[in-house]
Amino acid sequence: MTRKVLMMLNAAYPSDIRVKKEAGALITAGFEVHLLCLKKKGELPAEVFEGIHVHRIEAGTNNYQLAFWDVVMSVNFIHPRFRKAAASILKQASISIIHVHDLPLAGTALSLKKSMNLKVVVDFHENYPEALRTWFQWKTNPLARLKNYLFLNPERWAGFEKKTVQQADVIIAVVDEMKTRLISEHSANPEKIVVVTNTEDKGFVKQTLDPKVYGTLKGKFIVTYSGGIGPHRGVDTAITSMQYLKNHPDIQMAIIGSGSPAVMQRLHQLVNSLGLSNIHFFGYQPFHSFYSFMHFADVNIIPHHSNGHTDHTVPHKLFQGMMTGKSLLVSSSAPLKRLVEATGSGLVFRAGDAADCAEKILNLYQDAQRRQELGQHGIAATLDGTMNWEETQKELVALYQRLSA
Repeated sequence: MTRKVLMMLNAAYPSDIRVKKEAGALITAGFEVHLLCLKKKGELPAEVFEGIHVHRIEAGTNNYQLAFWDVVMSVNFIHPRFRKAAASILKQASISIIHVHDLPLAGTALSLKKSMNLKVVVDFHENYPEALRTWFQWKTNPLARLKNYLFLNPERWAGFEKKTVQQADVIIAVVDEMKTRLISEHSANPEKIVVVTNTEDKGFVKQTLDPKVYGTLKGKFIVTYSGGIGPHRGVDTAITSMQYLKNHPDIQMAIIGSGSPAVMQRLHQLVNSLGLSNIHFFGYQPFHSFYSFMHFADVNIIPHHSNGHTDHTVPHKLFQGMMTGKSLLVSSSAPLKRLVEATGSGLVFRAGDAADCAEKILNLYQDAQRRQELGQHGIAATLDGTMNWEETQKELVALYQRLSA
């Protein structure tokens, strides 16, 4: 009998690398994976994509519509359209395990648990209540701020998180610090929390290299930030640090990726206010270019602020950066500091301290041998060690074998 699972994602797909990796691991292990997600304009309502049975529903295609459904879902923590569609798929495909990606849809899954005899797995990609607090820091629209205060209140969602932890069959934590927090704050049963972290597949380094990605920056000492950009990412700290390095014209910072218009406007204003010419925004880039940007950088920087959100999650780019063989520079956000110091793959600066960040950049700029050693340690931990998805996915597969036994 085929073992099956339904995943739920409150976003369009493909968009989330964690969902892609987890679904792929389960398919390889012999599971039939269904995914219920949002539908974008022009997408099929159902198709098999990379082995995943994708089911798409219309529940918002622009920011206003998505905000409306956020409000609806926040009333009783149940998304009516996801609930109706999930119930239909679970029944038609005879699925008894539902895997929810992050907290917002957990209530929807739990509302079906008893009546449909389900096992519910809640996958915490991040500390969602604290993420809410962080994401809205730079919001300026008064209506958006009112909506967030009334319906996306961090304290209210923290209460719901506790209920979720108690009622779900299994909690997947993205990092050890998250597991510790759930046990401490919610008296969670440690035995039902499994850590499946955001390591990268070794195939990442097989992306085709493009030596022209940096254009006219080629030959400079390039410090690169890559990935999504938001208030919690600390890109503002990284930018501010470059004011202390104006006397070193060889040192340039590349910012690969994008954020909301409000976030990007704030960062461009920061660059202008500091009079910096050593910051370069490359905007959104396709994933297949990321290895090139990281590989041809001299330092890959992850400058996260340290707060309740960032201290309980870990980005894929930490492990991707290690795989490139280039030195890392990370903030003292708890998981980053712990992993980089344990592997010896980079330097750590005090989170939010632009002057300390600049000092560490200068240290790396002046010591090529140290950069090489740090980069080799990163390779040893990932490509030659156990900090890769090929190893991490074993925890996920073992969990599902137990659930479906």
